[in-house]
Amino acid sequence: MTDDERGCTLVFGPHHARLYPPDVVRVFWSGTMTAEDIETLYTWTDEILPARVRHFVIADMSRLQTMTAAARKSAATDPRAQRVAGFAVLGANFHMRVLMGMFVKALGLFYRGWTFRMEFFERDADALAWFDAERAERAPTSE
Repeated sequence: MTDDERGCTLVFGPHHARLYPPDVVRVFWSGTMTAEDIETLYTWTDEILPARVRHFVIADMSRLQTMTAAARKSAATDPRAQRVAGFAVLGANFHMRVLMGMFVKALGLFYRGWTFRMEFFERDADALAWFDAERAERAPTSE
């Protein structure tokens, strides 16, 4: 992991991730996603973000071919998934969109009362605009 002026970067296998402070993690998936990849990403996120900080994720899946069954289970059953305030998916093919839909349903079963927010986008700018709207919706109001 290396630090630079734009945030922290992680390279793990054929994938890489970067933190864009204060709360956006962008992940580029390539090839096959494994349970080990999920654990590496969650552990890294724990290291770079304070424990109580909820964050947003942009997952570029344009080069992702598949997720192993173990990766799907790991991602859905790890309680650290609850730290994700919004999950934006870019470039997902039909197969990955179906898998991600199943992932969201699995999260709903494991964590009743918690809603995992996920949307599909074509461009980063659209995902970032959605994150801004989500932040505004959750911001405390003064009355």
